[in-house]
Amino acid sequence: MRLTELTDLMPITRTTTARDPHAVYRALRDQWGPVAPVELEPGVPAWLVLEHADIVRIARDDKLFSRRSENWNGHARGLLSTGTRLLPMIPAGERFSSHFQDGAERARLRAPLDDVFNDLDEPMLGAMLRRTCNQLIDEFAEDGQADVVSQYSAVLPLLAVGQLFGFDFRTGRRVAHLAREVMSPVASNTDVLPELEGILTDHIRARYAAPTDDLTSRLIRHGAFTSPVEVAHSLITVLAGANGPLESWVSSTLLSLLTDHGTPGMVGSGYYGVDQAMDETLWGNSPSGNLPPLVATKDLLMGDKYIERGDALVLAVSAASHEIARQSADAWERAENRSQLAFGNGPHRCPAPRLARIVTRNAVDTLLKRLDVRLAIDVDQIEWFPSPWERRPIRLPVTFTPPIEVRRHWSDGEVPVPAGDPLRT
Repeated sequence: MRLTELTDLMPITRTTTARDPHAVYRALRDQWGPVAPVELEPGVPAWLVLEHADIVRIARDDKLFSRRSENWNGHARGLLSTGTRLLPMIPAGERFSSHFQDGAERARLRAPLDDVFNDLDEPMLGAMLRRTCNQLIDEFAEDGQADVVSQYSAVLPLLAVGQLFGFDFRTGRRVAHLAREVMSPVASNTDVLPELEGILTDHIRARYAAPTDDLTSRLIRHGAFTSPVEVAHSLITVLAGANGPLESWVSSTLLSLLTDHGTPGMVGSGYYGVDQAMDETLWGNSPSGNLPPLVATKDLLMGDKYIERGDALVLAVSAASHEIARQSADAWERAENRSQLAFGNGPHRCPAPRLARIVTRNAVDTLLKRLDVRLAIDVDQIEWFPSPWERRPIRLPVTFTPPIEVRRHWSDGEVPVPAGDPLRT
């Protein structure tokens, strides 16, 4: 069974937009087995790998399964249409970041990211995140209602990461918007990539001329990089990686706490908390449900599927993690189980899972402590973004009681404090 011989394939976005995505994954598995053909967009087929063991094996073998997407046979066949949103994940030309390299070159370009993320100052990061969270919440706290996707979870992750790399709040917010537009699977009327590249190029040039202690300067000082282009491509990779997955993790954790487990008042009660909700989300609704494509470097057989050299393979980590989770009904046991694949596996595993957890936890915890948010629509009314990669709600409208707040001054600005805070004086 060859990919080029198959027609009328299921769009991969059905796995991210269905009310029950795991029912879709099971239907694919029942029809095709552990490797199923799908469409990334109309006329662009790929293999979707569904089994945990297969995903781990493929993810760890960067000789047989490459991230160098210029080797994808779809480019030679002209499969991508004008205006396609797949190019950021399957670029036709070479990209000088570890995400799009293999072997020794991948290791060289990955080392700076590992080093800067391993050296993060967690107390500093936590304080910055809470300040940023409060700045965003201040913008809608008096309204009594908000869409916590467009006004919070879609903005915060990239804004926070942008500040780590040295962007001020205003520029970081613009970078967050542009990066979100670039990575969106929904076509835009405006090509925003030139503006994003211009902001990043100017920022990197400024740091070469006058280094600071932000992460951009640390990447520049790292001996592994040989050019500003490699710094820029790595920075774009980080921003892209922080886009959908972190938005998905924050939004899905909030949704879980607002629906599956009663009210946010249970948070901190000892019965069910933010960290447990975050872990359950990783198991049942991985922020990156389907990982960006790998490319087969030679012909091979997987069951009755003939994987031809140049075929794209997408790893359905959400399906695999969910199947493992079903083997245990104990949520605490799953929390100790490290076999979930939300952060990938092998040499291309996410370089910043600790950062992702800190961002998500502070985002959810700060919002729920500031506001008594309640979901304003029925859960069945939630619509899901048509992304091939992440499952994330398009919007989460909430209502809440506008808080009566006093403000206290800190050296880094005003921080809103609930009136009942014993330290408010």
